[in-house]
Amino acid sequence: MKDIVSRLGVAVLALLFSGSLYADPPANMSGWTMVFNDEFDGNSLDKSKWNPTYNWGHTHNHRAYCVEENVSVSDGLLRIKGEAKRHPQAPATCKSGDKTYSLDYTSGAIDTRGKFEVKYGYIEGRFKMPKQLGTWPAFWTLQDGWPPEIDIFEVPHARNQHHYYLHYTKTDWYASHGSAWDHEASFGGVHTGPDKSADFHTYGLEWNDQYLSFYFDDQLVASYNKPSEISQLAKNYIIINLAIGGWATDNGNPIEVTSNNPAYLECDWVRVWSKNSATDLPQGKVRFYSMETGECLQANGNDIVLGDCSSSASLATIAESGSAYRINFGNKVLEIPNETKEAGVAVGLWEWNGKAHQLLGLSKEKDYPGLVVSMRFTHSGYYVLTDKGDVVQNTRPGDRPLASLWRIYKEGEEIVTSVEKPADTDAPLSLWYADGLLHFVRNGLSGDLTYMVTDIKGVVVAEGVAHDGSEALPLVLRSGVYVVRVCVSGQLADYRLVVK
Repeated sequence: MKDIVSRLGVAVLALLFSGSLYADPPANMSGWTMVFNDEFDGNSLDKSKWNPTYNWGHTHNHRAYCVEENVSVSDGLLRIKGEAKRHPQAPATCKSGDKTYSLDYTSGAIDTRGKFEVKYGYIEGRFKMPKQLGTWPAFWTLQDGWPPEIDIFEVPHARNQHHYYLHYTKTDWYASHGSAWDHEASFGGVHTGPDKSADFHTYGLEWNDQYLSFYFDDQLVASYNKPSEISQLAKNYIIINLAIGGWATDNGNPIEVTSNNPAYLECDWVRVWSKNSATDLPQGKVRFYSMETGECLQANGNDIVLGDCSSSASLATIAESGSAYRINFGNKVLEIPNETKEAGVAVGLWEWNGKAHQLLGLSKEKDYPGLVVSMRFTHSGYYVLTDKGDVVQNTRPGDRPLASLWRIYKEGEEIVTSVEKPADTDAPLSLWYADGLLHFVRNGLSGDLTYMVTDIKGVVVAEGVAHDGSEALPLVLRSGVYVVRVCVSGQLADYRLVVK
């Protein structure tokens, strides 16, 4: 039940590029180190990592009494069972805030308090929700005292929706008095997508001092730049629980858990990464080269344009600002005018004011030679990309389109527009790409050669036959990473091809 890539084409890429058994968190300039994981491969809950129920007791803000026996591990999965029966040790009711709940159900919860806590990083889990309405599964974090609280997911109502939030104390009150539950506020939203009880999906949180970004199946759902609210967070521990009733029935939903129809929240794995301190951030002046157009970002007054990389107007510097970055052209900084979050707005330049519309996350793309990054504004979550010759902020469609990728060249570093890449294997031939030609040396083999070229997403971009005696084929390839599958004299091989 683990995450196994099986689609044709993607499987080839996985073999060539994977350096880890685990999916990666969002790339950044410093990389990540895994600091916690549980793959649930044993036959019981690992109590060196988890408390077998809420660390504060058996009850919370819902109608289930949570006990250790309703938490199990088998077949590579954590399962939390919710059932329609009163536990013999459960009191008649419990109170949470100003509400009283009858405890007619039994369920489970686990948390890492006292065993693992984290501040900043990337937290992710792979879950399958129970199908029954009236259940309220959640994957969340707490510290001592409430608020704050981060909800990576809560599914209280429709099974095709999950909620994500930060709960915090209103900042004016917090500045004078500190945390207070009766002055709580929140930001977040709701993701609508597939039925999350029909299959497993990943839910992730990227957390630093500048923003919280929420992910679903490795795609960014929302990003919030709220540093004053985020500053209330200290080290947090992780909680997984299956609530019954409470918020799940506040909208009139019935509880569909019955004596012969128990509910199960299933978890494939939980993993946590921390950002490395070592950085790939280049020092001094740099140029941002568009992998799509072959031009560089360039200052033109308060405008950013694409132009000749040899121009001094293309020289910029990169500076860290907390966990984000700012990009300076002379005494001006890359920004989105008027702090707008509207897609398609032209990127511009202005004096530094330290606000979120002038801060970017830089994500390193590992499948390209040199330092290739995508750039995302922290206030909107939108990427800097090319669009019909302009430079705009917009969402990034698909997986690594060249429009959103920029290679960073140091001042004086030669900009290369083609590359000779020797084959990763010496059989059955040597192969490289340069000047619009796919070159190959047959290494003593003869006969017609069949070939198929796929891009980074597994899409076929070229295929055909090279007859015996051919040494090169005309082939137009844009900058990127490709896989070339060849067959000659009955021998089959795959080659990784990088085109700058």
